Amino acid sequence: MATIEELEARVEYLEAVEGVRRTVYEYLLMHDIPNVVETLISLFTEDAILDISGYGESLEGRLVGREKIGELYRRLEEGGIFSGKHSTTNVHIEIDGDEATVISYLEVGTGPKPGVAPGGGIYQERLRREDDGRWRFVHKRIIGTGEQTVHDAIDHSFPGTGAWRY
Repeated sequence: MATIEELEARVEYLEAVEGVRRTVYEYLLMHDIPNVVETLISLFTEDAILDISGYGESLEGRLVGREKIGELYRRLEEGGIFSGKHSTTNVHIEIDGDEATVISYLEVGTGPKPGVAPGGGIYQERLRREDDGRWRFVHKRIIGTGEQTVHDAIDHSFPGTGAWRY
């Protein structure tokens, strides 16, 4: 039979997993609802890093800091990009205290835009539980996998990817 301390540790772990999952899913939902880009931006830490690859020159690169990341998402919202149906599958979460690592498959439906093909890729993310108790993205990698395998797309030096080094 488990001790009270063991049960408390299990509950704390499950609450952390659900907190991370909430942030990951909220990020996806914010892509598909108009006029909520500021909420999406608030899911990143002040010092966050966003790396995007495999989605064309206009999105390719690294952004550092919530403000720079926000500039990108505001531009995308103004361009009508936030109208698809974003979802993830194969969500793998590792918790280490107030830090978490997530790897998942991204699937994007086209929504009401004829002539736009569905897309997808990999999310590779690190999150941190901040003082307000919310989990926020510290480093988010969005990798298009149209021309590479999942194994090749993942940065194996990324913290917390030990389970993905097969």
